[in-house]
Amino acid sequence: MSNAVVREILPDGSVVLRTPGCTFTYRRPKPGVLVVTITGDDDGQFGTATLDEIRMELLRERPLALFIDARAATGAAVSVSDDWKRFFEQSRVDLASVVVLAPSKFVHLTVQIAKHLSRTGELIEILSAPAAFEDRLRKTVQPPR
Repeated sequence: MSNAVVREILPDGSVVLRTPGCTFTYRRPKPGVLVVTITGDDDGQFGTATLDEIRMELLRERPLALFIDARAATGAAVSVSDDWKRFFEQSRVDLASVVVLAPSKFVHLTVQIAKHLSRTGELIEILSAPAAFEDRLRKTVQPPR
């Protein structure tokens, strides 16, 4: 089985990046909001491709509300965490908010370290409860009337 990154555009416009053992799905519920769903273990096999998808969205819409659903993520290499840290440092002025769902203690700790080291203050919010994540996403996509 090849370790090459497969990029697919789904009929609804979502983008999927896939390698054996890990998948990133990017969905735009409305302009200015991007939902990234991570499944599996990112050991660096994607290179910069996972963050490049977010950078492309930042070229279209700024500021961007970024929602990262890591409930099915099993881990990330230190190099991956470092890449995310750098991305948050460099992109903080273009991000309205970052909400990460990380129910796993390991993934939560990994995100917490990246948040701390990126020095982005309260830009990044880490949630453990899927219902709280879905509620925040719903309120961002469909603000109260």
